[in-house]
Amino acid sequence: MSAEYPSEKCLITMPDVVMNKLLGLLDFPAVQCLRKTCPTLRNFIDDVKPNSALIILEIKVEPNCITSLYYLEDFVEIKENLIRIKYCKTPEGCSVEWDKRDNRQQKKLLESDDFVDAASKDIISVLANQKSVMESLNVEAVSPPDDILEEHKEILHKVFEQFLSNLESYLASEPKSLNVKTFETNVGDETQILHILPHIDVGDLTIWNPNRYKVEVLNIQELIKLEQWKKLDSLHISCFCVDLKIEDLLHLKWCDLQYETVSSDMIEELKEAFRTTSHLESFRIFGQSDIQQLMDPRYAGPHIENRLYNVTNSWFFSVSAPERVLKVSFSSSQVLFEFDLLVNVPEGATIN
Repeated sequence: MSAEYPSEKCLITMPDVVMNKLLGLLDFPAVQCLRKTCPTLRNFIDDVKPNSALIILEIKVEPNCITSLYYLEDFVEIKENLIRIKYCKTPEGCSVEWDKRDNRQQKKLLESDDFVDAASKDIISVLANQKSVMESLNVEAVSPPDDILEEHKEILHKVFEQFLSNLESYLASEPKSLNVKTFETNVGDETQILHILPHIDVGDLTIWNPNRYKVEVLNIQELIKLEQWKKLDSLHISCFCVDLKIEDLLHLKWCDLQYETVSSDMIEELKEAFRTTSHLESFRIFGQSDIQQLMDPRYAGPHIENRLYNVTNSWFFSVSAPERVLKVSFSSSQVLFEFDLLVNVPEGATIN
């Protein structure tokens, strides 16, 4: 330390009150830069935990790198509030890349560091400072091409498991669950969802199959036992079939999923639930190609619509609200349950 800058005037010697005031004047990117300058500042910031003001966190996991995208408050209006950090495996350790506010790329080598652990630590430090409700948490294992070697797919699986385990260890240790409106993830099986879901408060859950060209059965019997499952408002499952009872879904407001086989009994059960339950909003069920034949023939209808080569058969049912009707529409291999206004019922259609 030079005589011009004596140690007693160094930033890290400032009183806690002054340091807290300074942190309050900085935005999240500046705080994170300050955090990486020295262990003393890092420890102080980790203790103070200034709000991350995080709106959306997207995490993309690949065999040799992990990319985190942080969207902060007002990120729609202010492009600077998008932070992208990439952690890559190198022979020397972990290479960290990020974009500065002048759009120049910055790079740093963390010698002997494991890239999964390095990414996990930084992501956890951000989540530890999150005080407000996040709009969305997206955790994705980037799907490799079909022609990639099996050993590379196995590496991706191990890296994803290591990252999920690191994140789970932090989330499970916190006294309060992370509050997120939407959790999105692509998974190979139920166990990967169970790393995260039991430790967050979430309203909307989206799950998709990384193998989008092959519809597989997703077993989520352990998932539906969770309190988090019972508190969900909406569920979207893509490129997976499920084997769930209709009663397992009736706490939801919105639902979008696929069954290997849909029966007339399932259609009738859902119809009656919509007619008698006030919180249901919209369910879309995908099934076999002849699904439109499953409506009970005793009901009058259907009303047939032709839209761009897509034929829709719709049945209408009365509900407790006199100004509304339940509309059950079959098209191709799907059936949609939703409410509509009575005035929108087509002329000539019968209300059952």
